Amino acid sequence: MRSFKELLTESKKTYQFKIGVAGPLPEGFEDTLETIFKKYGANSLTSGKKTPIQERPLDFPQLQNMEVTYFELAVEYPTTSQVLQVYVAQCCNIAQSHIIVRNANDPREEYQEMDDSAPYEAMLTTADMGGESAQDAVAGNRVMSLLKELETARKEREHDGADGAPKGESTDIGKSENTKSTIGS
Repeated sequence: MRSFKELLTESKKTYQFKIGVAGPLPEGFEDTLETIFKKYGANSLTSGKKTPIQERPLDFPQLQNMEVTYFELAVEYPTTSQVLQVYVAQCCNIAQSHIIVRNANDPREEYQEMDDSAPYEAMLTTADMGGESAQDAVAGNRVMSLLKELETARKEREHDGADGAPKGESTDIGKSENTKSTIGS
């Protein structure tokens, strides 16, 4: 049987982030990033990859005519992208509007990595919009199938609710009883 220490060292988890910085980087920025991420147990920090200057960078729509530098980071200490964004902005003296930090599982990352080489085709213009026809599950067809299901369910559980109850005789109760109101008598 393995000891707790062995199990703990095997279960080291790393947290992946992607850091984007818009605009020109200050001198020694990468060295500063390496230094500040030692606090989080940085396993790896890639060198920055620059995008060409764009009128509206994808991650920074509020900025114009900027290049963006992306770094990939792996840390051992669990943290969030918002915490890292504030931390980088404070430590590197860069405005938060020029920094974006994303988790590797962020939906925006998946969207940017999608392959959209195939031409777009609207599904409404195709004869078969993909999948099975749903006409049997709507409107009058669905009402009729639902009524059939309810009828079969009723027949399956059809029984008298008073089957096990004792039956008494009501000869002692006459028709004259309960004919007067209790309020006005």
